[in-house]
Amino acid sequence: KQFRDYFQLPPDKKVIISVGLYFERKGLVDFVEVARRFPEYTFIWFGHTPLYTIPKKIRAIIQGDHPDNVIFPGYIKGDIIQGAYAAADLFFFPSYEETEGIVVLEALAANCQVILRDIGVYDPWLVDKMNCYKGNSNEEFISILKDYFSNKIPSTTKQGYEVAKERSLDKIGQQLKQVYEDVLNN
Repeated sequence: KQFRDYFQLPPDKKVIISVGLYFERKGLVDFVEVARRFPEYTFIWFGHTPLYTIPKKIRAIIQGDHPDNVIFPGYIKGDIIQGAYAAADLFFFPSYEETEGIVVLEALAANCQVILRDIGVYDPWLVDKMNCYKGNSNEEFISILKDYFSNKIPSTTKQGYEVAKERSLDKIGQQLKQVYEDVLNN
């Protein structure tokens, strides 16, 4: 509720979010291009990068060369970002390159439907059509969004949440402890 109130979003308004720095490799340009095809939905990109450090093309997008249905609120923490993950209809992350994709795990943990670019870092733990949806191009992302919002494809949020639980700090901590013990004992 705080998230929707903060952005003055009616309860029935479809909202697609992403989280990341203002880098082209994060898929920011693709996020905006896909948003152009869905003027009836609100697209919000959370994150911040000092504008003087980013290329002119990206800076122009952030400063206003984007459709009216796209919002760049900057870095937001606390209840608003937590509410965004929990209340958004989709988490759309078209990043071209990631080391792990922590924001994807945050979305999965919040039971948010995830659509992302099909890149190697997500293999084998994220499986298309099982615990997320994957695409390779804006046309594929557009098709997935249309199918999802017209109920032609099912939600994968329950399976995605199970993936997040398997990557919880407790589980990863136990795995690391076992690795260290194995190294020390050998």
